[in-house]
This record gives sequence, structure tokens and C-alpha cells, in this order.
Amino acid sequence: MYGPYKGSAQNGGRPIYVFKKKDKDGKVVTTSSNKARVDYKKATGKSLSRNVDVDHKDNRGRAGKDSRKNLQTMSHSKNVAKENRRRVGKK
Repeated sequence: MYGPYKGSAQNGGRPIYVFKKKDKDGKVVTTSSNKARVDYKKATGKSLSRNVDVDHKDNRGRAGKDSRKNLQTMSHSKNVAKENRRRVGKK
């Protein structure tokens, strides 16, 4: 596990971890995961399915509010709806 690194503009600058693993053929496979997701998994020991997002209860999570108390799981569709409502409120 490498990181956390600052994410790109494509993911809103959210911190990510990079993982390098060898597959059964010996090839190195590189993947990445959101820092909040990794922190939640470490704190709870729960493995999350791909359609579940780890969300920040208050949306200042990118500014360093990644404590376990501020993280919650929700379906991807509900998380997108929450973000869209937040964006509409900003004018």
C-alpha cells in the first residue's frame, strides 16, 4: 500500500491509496482506492461491495475530517443524490 496521495481533478482531489499486487501469473496489478474507504475498512474490518460508497457525514472530509465518526456507508445512488442536492444549494 502506497500513499495517501492527493487525488486528481477527476476525483475532486480526494486522497487515494495505491495498491500493487501480483496476480497468479506473476504480473503486477496496480489499483487505487479512496482514502476514506480504506480508513473505514481498517476501523470496522468490514469488506464493502463495489456499489457501496463511504461518505463523509459533513462534507468537509476533503479538508482533513476523515475521523471514523464522520464516515458512513451508503449506496452509490444515494451518495450521488446527496452530492447533487449539496451542489444545487450552492449558488
